[in-house]
Amino acid sequence: MKKIFLVKGVVQGVGFRPFCSKLAKELKLGGSVQNNSSGVLIELHGDRKSIELYAEKLVDEAPPLAMIQSVESIYEDETSTDPEDFIIRESEKQDIQKVLIPPDIATCEDCLKEMRDPNDKRYRYPFINCTNCGPRYTIIKELPYDRTKTTMACFPMCDECRKEYSDVSNRRYHAQPNACPNCGPTLWLCDAKGEKMAINNDAVLLASKYLREGKILAIKGIGGYHLACDPRNDRAVKELRIRKKRPDKPFALMARDLEAAKSIVLINEKAMKLLLSPRRPIVVCPKGKDDNLSKYVAPNIDTYGIMLPYTPIHHLLLEEQDLLIMTSANISDEPLVAGNREALEKLGPIADYFLMHNRDIYVKIDDSVIAMAGMTPIFTRRARGYVPQPYTSKKALPPIFGAGGEMKSTFSVTHDHYIFTSQYLGDLKDISSIALYEHVMDMFISLYEISPSYLVYDKHPLYLSTRIASNKLSSLKCKLSVQHHHAHLAACLWDNDFSGEAIGLMLDGTGFGDDESIWGGEILIGSAKSFSRAGHLLQAPLPGGDKAVSEPWRFALSLLLQTFEKMEALQIALQLWPKEQDKINIIAQNADKYVKTSSAGRLFDAAASILGLRNKVSYDAQAAIELEAIAKGKACAPFETIEKGDALLIDWRPAIRWLIEGMNKKNKAQLAAGFHDGLSKVLVNVSTKLAAQSGIRHVALSGGVWQNRRLLNVTCALLKEAGLIPLTHKRTSPNDECISLGQVAVGLAHWQ
Repeated sequence: MKKIFLVKGVVQGVGFRPFCSKLAKELKLGGSVQNNSSGVLIELHGDRKSIELYAEKLVDEAPPLAMIQSVESIYEDETSTDPEDFIIRESEKQDIQKVLIPPDIATCEDCLKEMRDPNDKRYRYPFINCTNCGPRYTIIKELPYDRTKTTMACFPMCDECRKEYSDVSNRRYHAQPNACPNCGPTLWLCDAKGEKMAINNDAVLLASKYLREGKILAIKGIGGYHLACDPRNDRAVKELRIRKKRPDKPFALMARDLEAAKSIVLINEKAMKLLLSPRRPIVVCPKGKDDNLSKYVAPNIDTYGIMLPYTPIHHLLLEEQDLLIMTSANISDEPLVAGNREALEKLGPIADYFLMHNRDIYVKIDDSVIAMAGMTPIFTRRARGYVPQPYTSKKALPPIFGAGGEMKSTFSVTHDHYIFTSQYLGDLKDISSIALYEHVMDMFISLYEISPSYLVYDKHPLYLSTRIASNKLSSLKCKLSVQHHHAHLAACLWDNDFSGEAIGLMLDGTGFGDDESIWGGEILIGSAKSFSRAGHLLQAPLPGGDKAVSEPWRFALSLLLQTFEKMEALQIALQLWPKEQDKINIIAQNADKYVKTSSAGRLFDAAASILGLRNKVSYDAQAAIELEAIAKGKACAPFETIEKGDALLIDWRPAIRWLIEGMNKKNKAQLAAGFHDGLSKVLVNVSTKLAAQSGIRHVALSGGVWQNRRLLNVTCALLKEAGLIPLTHKRTSPNDECISLGQVAVGLAHWQ
């Protein structure tokens, strides 16, 4: 008989065609396999029993990196045909592009074994890869996925590599980035002026020597450059902070292997699986007791972000050292550096030496970051290894573009049965982040040949994401603005495949509210289709607007003025922040003139400032992160609720008074713990009351504040004790990276 299957999903660039061919030869079937714009087309000739077994094995034994969404039988002929050769046909481009791009994948064990074998032609070759590993998303320019449509097009395969590529029994059969020292990319080490000093293995050995000597290196990887140095060398780490102008934000670490990682952090089973997975994210884990690292690696916090090597270059560099700082090479909040000329220009004042290569990076992508809240992983950045893997829908989706937020920006776009969310693109207040947003947007729309019919954007009138998307999609007439926290709620519900109504605890920094005030600590009831504001944190003036974000004492002063009589508040403030006396008096005089906010993020910042942890910050959420880091022990700050019409207000004033009065009775660790746990308790009390009134039992938790591990764990535990069902983000970050997904979900509720 003859039968034709269409396989959809992540089935290109993951060794799927070689697998199909080997399976056919194993079962003595003839036919062909072909990449096309819908997926992989398989034609089989042979007896029915063998074809049915083939269909089973196709799913059960698929390559580890494949993600099969469906196997459709599109043609069947019972006419008896003799098996013939099974061949791989040339790819076919169709009118509608449905194939999925695989993410970049860590070097597999087979390649590592060859790279370490002195008798192998790829011995110590820094670009070794096969169908099971290596660059994918960052090198693809067009679909279907073929070498000529990637940045490897300028490296024609040598005869030996071409033979491997054409040999069905070889692991590199139709591996598009296949290369060796004779025909592939070259690695070299140069100084800050671009003068070459060594190539390939010699470059690695010299770079490793410089790292051991305390030098700072810029190292080109899959999605961009890293800055690297020895984390045990105080002088080197401190110098990196000075040169990079990054005084406090923690540096990521790369460990040679799991044992090296365990020497500095506590790793549970879930964290171990993430570290060892082919996606290779940075995993944020608790610090060990005696890590002997420089105090400048991750100051004032109780965790390290650690990852394992994911490129051959990383593995080679870590042969002589068990740990390296491996932090994104960027300036301030700009996207990371990816081009060689760009690296010399922008990183010249930072790096002593540059480890470069000539395989171009078509799209920049940062490392993914996942924090562990016990056994619960929390995305803080979704990027390399996960993007561009889409979210799937059972229904075909109308073409919607979600423009996303402004900080921690992403966009999302629907196509066929998928929602594609871009990688983290940075803060759009920076012009290079705007350029990256536009480039990745153009790439997605071009690759999948998408023509959006609908645009969804944030209600904030000045968001640059809205302006960019509106300019590029200027002809669209169907547009919808979505309130920021409604998008958070919708994203969390989509992430949990939940279509009903839920109570939403939306806690973040700021979002433009329906009443044109600044929201940020919101209690919503609703779904993707609609919502109501059931309550919020008590509002307070935000002195100085954005300045209150970088100087947490300002909002802390505002809370004191709301909690105590004015003279008492000023007296406390002058004791806490004596150097700010002049500003304190001015703020107190003008308190009623400032815009008000219900921000949960600013509330945590204020608590940190009151406890003397941080009055000025150098990176996003620094004060709140340091407050979480010291929280130890058991206590419970007395938050209260106020009924105001139909709304429930969470009153933080008793908790602020408790902090001030407790500073002479309790240590800071207990006070910090009590602040967290008290807020968890009142949030659950409010949820329980709303659940009793509405009959709704599901509670969605979204917003950047839910990256706080203690707050998340305690709140979820209390919700479960109360008989409620917490919904937390699983495949997306709770921070503003999820806004674009939520916007699309709201759009689907309106237009699907």
